[in-house]
Amino acid sequence: MPGSSPRGYGNIYTPHAGSMVIQVQREGGLQSRTIVLSPRQVRLLRFFMSRGGRILAGVTAVVVLSLGVEAARVPALTHRLASFEHTATRLDTLERSLAELQKRYDQVQRMLGAAPARPGDELTPVGDSIHRPIRRARVATSAQPTPAEGAAADAGATDATPADSSEKSPPPKSAAPMD
Repeated sequence: MPGSSPRGYGNIYTPHAGSMVIQVQREGGLQSRTIVLSPRQVRLLRFFMSRGGRILAGVTAVVVLSLGVEAARVPALTHRLASFEHTATRLDTLERSLAELQKRYDQVQRMLGAAPARPGDELTPVGDSIHRPIRRARVATSAQPTPAEGAAADAGATDATPADSSEKSPPPKSAAPMD
């Protein structure tokens, strides 16, 4: 460059020019301040005032802002996670209670001699409640005679048939008492 000296005068950020002295004074007052920057501080100032330094400062600002936003979300997400854990605990408790009640229901059904519900049976809503469909033919497996018992029963059986087919014969008496 024409007119510039080899010692670097003209560019205030020249690193080999030594320390930088900055004097600050108010327009109408007697207060003044002198700031002395070392050569290392001058190099840093030069970098941050350059294009690369400004880009780096912008990227850093974006990263810090995004981290701040994510850090602000932590309490809300923690509360939401605690809510989900509470709901999961309640669901586990309800599932255990339902399984226990289903066992009790099945036990009562067995005690009453009713056949357990088959998976294919659908519940039908009636009024405000739900009822299981009525099965027409229900035969208890313990009441069926074995082939040897069936032959003995046929030998002593009479041909007495009920006059009305809608009448039910009394259930067979079993040797096992019900609890």
